[in-house]
Amino acid sequence: MKLENIFTIIKKELKSFFDNPTAYIILIVFLVLWEFLFFRGAFLTGESSLRGMFALLPWLFLFLIPAITMGSISQEKKEGTLEFLLTHPLRDSELILGKFLASFIFSIVALAFVFPLAWSFSNHGSFDWGALLGQYLGGILMASVMISLGIFISGVFLSQTSAMLVSVVANLALILIGYSMVTDRLTLSLAPIFEQLSITTHFDSMSRGVLDLRDIWYFVSATIVFLSLAYLNLIKMRIGNNKKAYKNHQAAIILFIGICILTNAFSGKIGGRIDLTQNKIYTLSDSTKELIGGLGDKIGDGNVTIDVYASDKLPAQFQPVIRDTMDILKDYKTYGNGKIVLNQKNPATDNNAKEANKLGIREIQFNVVSQEEFQMKSGYLGIAVSYGDAHEVIPFVEKTNDLEYQLTSFIQKLTVKDKKKIGFVSGHGEKSLAVDYAELKTELSKQFEVSDLNNSAVGTDKTAQRALTIPDDMAAIVVAGPNAEISEAEKKAITDFIAKGKSAMFLVDTVAISQQTLAATANKSNLGDFLEKTYGVKINADIVYDLRSNETVNFGSFFLPYPFWIQAQNASPQSPIMNKISTVILPWASSISIDNGKINENGFKETDLLKTTKYSGTQDFTASLLPDKAFSKDGLGEKTIAVSLEKENGGRIIIAGDADFLTDQYVANSPQNLSFAMGSLSWMAQEKSMAGIKIKNDEQRKMIFANQSEVSVVKYGNIAFIFLVPFAYGFIRIYRRRKMQNQDYEISE
Repeated sequence: MKLENIFTIIKKELKSFFDNPTAYIILIVFLVLWEFLFFRGAFLTGESSLRGMFALLPWLFLFLIPAITMGSISQEKKEGTLEFLLTHPLRDSELILGKFLASFIFSIVALAFVFPLAWSFSNHGSFDWGALLGQYLGGILMASVMISLGIFISGVFLSQTSAMLVSVVANLALILIGYSMVTDRLTLSLAPIFEQLSITTHFDSMSRGVLDLRDIWYFVSATIVFLSLAYLNLIKMRIGNNKKAYKNHQAAIILFIGICILTNAFSGKIGGRIDLTQNKIYTLSDSTKELIGGLGDKIGDGNVTIDVYASDKLPAQFQPVIRDTMDILKDYKTYGNGKIVLNQKNPATDNNAKEANKLGIREIQFNVVSQEEFQMKSGYLGIAVSYGDAHEVIPFVEKTNDLEYQLTSFIQKLTVKDKKKIGFVSGHGEKSLAVDYAELKTELSKQFEVSDLNNSAVGTDKTAQRALTIPDDMAAIVVAGPNAEISEAEKKAITDFIAKGKSAMFLVDTVAISQQTLAATANKSNLGDFLEKTYGVKINADIVYDLRSNETVNFGSFFLPYPFWIQAQNASPQSPIMNKISTVILPWASSISIDNGKINENGFKETDLLKTTKYSGTQDFTASLLPDKAFSKDGLGEKTIAVSLEKENGGRIIIAGDADFLTDQYVANSPQNLSFAMGSLSWMAQEKSMAGIKIKNDEQRKMIFANQSEVSVVKYGNIAFIFLVPFAYGFIRIYRRRKMQNQDYEISE
């Protein structure tokens, strides 16, 4: 095989693309339609990601790829140039590879237009370039399969129109065989095989930002299979199908196709992947690696056992879940240094089924469409983590987003004997652990021993003061949103506790808000005065609004931007508290002012944790809190919402101008709020935080726009760009070519 011949074919094919107005029309229609469909919903979620755009790609490739491959061989046959090419010293394989690579390069150029769009998104929010790289590579590998299939079909037909229509149908079949509308009508033994042979299964996997060897092998092997079929078709045209050489080629290619189908259908044992995402969300976090890597020091000769109860005939939609689950569990076994035993059990046997049911893993019923009627199927997909006589169970794994967090918290709960204690002060109208902070308590209990700290009265009847007793073994305390005064004795107990090198979190509400009437009243607590006089941190009696970074809130039948519900920005990315967090939602928060002299006098170092954008202002609580009010733009600037104080001897303090943001209402809708609390309390207790594990799969990369005009610039600017650049280049190239064709040339004798 000569590279010179291949390059000659590539050059010829690319010249035919870029000298043909039809190619530019096809390219422009593809790009404009792609971005137009994406922008219809891109700003509804406000996420700085192009994953939704790449989800449209397989369907748009249905007309782009057949359009550029329909004439690859059929046009040569129709014009009689194929015989001319094959009579030259050009091998069939060189012709096929040259045509394939030319179309492949054209598709690479077409997909490269996503990078300017990605750049514009990155200017308005945190953008994951690693995930984009996975999406781009997945796109061009998917294009390679469709191109090779299109070239094969083009060689079968004489008519380009026929080649294009059949290519559309064939590529559509590659897409649809993995969808539930097809797999649900197959037997449960065939459904996973069809799902593995679908092009969308492997493209969706790579679109997450993961380069998996199984997905890469699928694309490479499928491309080779279709190119081999195209090559075989050329041999047939050259030497006829009765020749021995053709029969030998045919047998070899059929054998190779069989190997490829089998290896792809049963590729579960193949390992190896690279996580390209920015936060390595598909790779075990450092906290998990440290915990399971150090199990030997904690449990001695014992082992942690992870039993997976997975039926071998689950519906096809659960196959990606099974695959990701086993990948994660294999990583646990690898990093466990022999202290984690992984068992995969099939509940089809009576003993395994009884064992699963005894542990609390139940058989789940599925509705499956088979032979045009609903049928009930059942199966298991549960995990049991055991150590000694104790165990924790995930009854059914529906998704893997929080699987690492659950497994790590289970292992820590089972193997860590002495948990550090965190106490929540009560008795002054603080947020209740049982009612307001129930979800926070549940998550913290996986890592800490969490309890209420009640007060008692001391002294005579006339001089009685509420006293706070903080046990010596308490690592940190939390004072969350009191609405009554704190006694001098209690203040002293808190300051003495911090002076011992312990830690405290203060969540201060300067106002109380009625969510029904949006009326605000002043909070009677003196906690803010205590923090200002003792530590130099003042919680201002105001309400912060942010005109640029805020939540959209449901007001009756309307969803409106609400500047009083701010999306506070990470002000200290290098902080161990904030290194995995981008924004935290705080409703009706107050700003914080810092007295650096007082802080330095007490020997603390202050760090800003949460700030607003520079489009933020404050107002008095007596002013209107309605979403349609006119917000003042005077004095806009960054406002500090949360800070940390740290002393060399270990005393650590966190202060925030809001206590509502950790209630169940906000924690449930914003995992980053929960991660902020978990990260803060872990830092205060000087424990390795699991907040990074909790947030890494749920991080929301929100876009921030100053006004609607910036949204229009991003949207219409990118659409204009993808239209004008190909149009301008094509116009100039074709104009110059035609000008040269019409030019008179003199022939010298």
